[in-house]
Amino acid sequence: MSHTTLLQTFSAIPFLILLLATLPLAHKTNNTPAKSKTMMAKLAFFTSLPPLFLVVLNNSPALSHHLSLFHLESLNLPITLKIDTYSTFFIPTALFITWSIMEFSKSYMDSDPKITSFFNHLLVFILMMMILVSASNLFHLFIGWEGVGIMSYLLINWWSFRANANKAALQAIIYNRLSDIGILTTLTWMTTHNLTLDITNLSPPNYPLIPAAAIILAAAGKSAQIGLHPWLPAAMEGPTPVSALLHSSTMVVAGVFLLIRTSPIIYSSQTTTTACLILGAITSLFAAACAFAQNDMKKIIAFSTSSQLGLMVTTIGLKQPELAFLHILMHAFFKAMLFLCAGSIIHSLNNEQDFRKMGNLKKAMPITTSCLTIGVLALTGTPFLSGFYSKDAIIESLNTSHINAWALAITLLATSFTAIYSLRMVYFTLLNTNRLATTSPMNETPKTTNPILRLAIGSVITGLLTLNFMLPTHTPQLTMPTTIKLMALTITAIGMLTAMALTLTTDKFPPSTKDTQPPPLTKLMFFNPIIHHLFSSTTLHISQKLSTHLTDQLWYETLGPKTTASLQTMMTKTLTPYHKAKMKKYLKTFLWAITITLLLW
Repeated sequence: MSHTTLLQTFSAIPFLILLLATLPLAHKTNNTPAKSKTMMAKLAFFTSLPPLFLVVLNNSPALSHHLSLFHLESLNLPITLKIDTYSTFFIPTALFITWSIMEFSKSYMDSDPKITSFFNHLLVFILMMMILVSASNLFHLFIGWEGVGIMSYLLINWWSFRANANKAALQAIIYNRLSDIGILTTLTWMTTHNLTLDITNLSPPNYPLIPAAAIILAAAGKSAQIGLHPWLPAAMEGPTPVSALLHSSTMVVAGVFLLIRTSPIIYSSQTTTTACLILGAITSLFAAACAFAQNDMKKIIAFSTSSQLGLMVTTIGLKQPELAFLHILMHAFFKAMLFLCAGSIIHSLNNEQDFRKMGNLKKAMPITTSCLTIGVLALTGTPFLSGFYSKDAIIESLNTSHINAWALAITLLATSFTAIYSLRMVYFTLLNTNRLATTSPMNETPKTTNPILRLAIGSVITGLLTLNFMLPTHTPQLTMPTTIKLMALTITAIGMLTAMALTLTTDKFPPSTKDTQPPPLTKLMFFNPIIHHLFSSTTLHISQKLSTHLTDQLWYETLGPKTTASLQTMMTKTLTPYHKAKMKKYLKTFLWAITITLLLW
């Protein structure tokens, strides 16, 4: 069997396994369908490793194979699986995380009566993401794009009896509908201009601004960039396993992955390249600033996701899509682990998410808190953990690129903020005194700690492994001054020292006795009240006024009863003199009749 045939065969197997796992027949022979579905996800992960090894051993980062499925004759569009460096690295990562999350969910969602349906939703969710990643053209990518959108709506709204879950799911689907406008605009424009939808070999002419700007709009909505970001922290209303999968390797990175696939279109215009750079930098800073004003563990981790997505978009603006993809892989491991650690802690504390009511959990939950610390250190870019290899390279590229200092300064400030809110979360959760309201029993079981430990190992070793095997297509700058080389570590260290100083100082302050309002960052700089409530209420108020004045007063009154009454009054005033037998009126009528008759004759 040839190398290409072997690669194509192994690449199709994980898709078939996940498809089989979602069928009703997949759990007829087992009394525990959740366990069987977890085993199927595990099997899919192991069968996704041979294509990765074949691509790595081939030593060709530009290698691309296609497994043809069927052909759309009307658009001359083959539907094929694209097997290249991006898909072969991403699919095993996503399946490994899905396997860990599903194993964690068996314990976390044990009391849910619809746990089998929940696992089916998770499997379809990751299957749609795999379709998106392995798409060879924009139409095929759009199928996966829509799939992850609708599955995110269903999973966020899993506890549909909660009003907040309904609102969060509606926010997610509405903001993603806005992003769909972007990708549909690109598809329509390219089809009407007879341009290929194939994203395999995009060496295009100079594309106009329309498709590039539409792609950025699509990515901004799906990856929660500023302006279209409120759905991401609101999505925390779903179960914690959903948050872990949504924020690590599926929904939110779909927008960044679209930018990576279509980067030649983005780079055909300097305007859109700069827009990516500035949009990512502002998002990174805004989300990081909001994170250290939150007191909800899951909200902090959600805002850190938005901040890291902004860093990825900034990397696209630097014309470094390989580095953005590397950060996607590294971010997936420690972000999924952080969510699972938070879920385990919250579950043990009777669903308490405010870390101000926690403290000193390092003794009660040593494994979970140790893994949480590893995840936080990886998030801040601590040397030799997975986040270091991608984050440090991105900041080095920023420092050695010809970009405006404004975007550079914002990104460095966001990096410092990352260290501040990460240390703040660790301090209030693991350290300090115990502030638990009740002495609830806390125990760590292998069902919850094994998936977390597995992701912790991945957060430690995958950075070095991936960096050694995934070679960039463009050689990065390897020589630079010592100050630039140490910039990322210096900024992170400054952030940690600042957080420690603030923590030690504020502990000595007396408690506030006044009814103080929370800072604006706690309310996301009033973005939600302005966009969601002010505009909506203003529109409804104007509509009410228009309907009252136009419909009620104009149509129903002026054109209805009032007009009828005025016409009758006018006719009455005109005919009344004739009824009084006045000769003057009769003679006038007679003369007008004779005159008109003579004129017409």
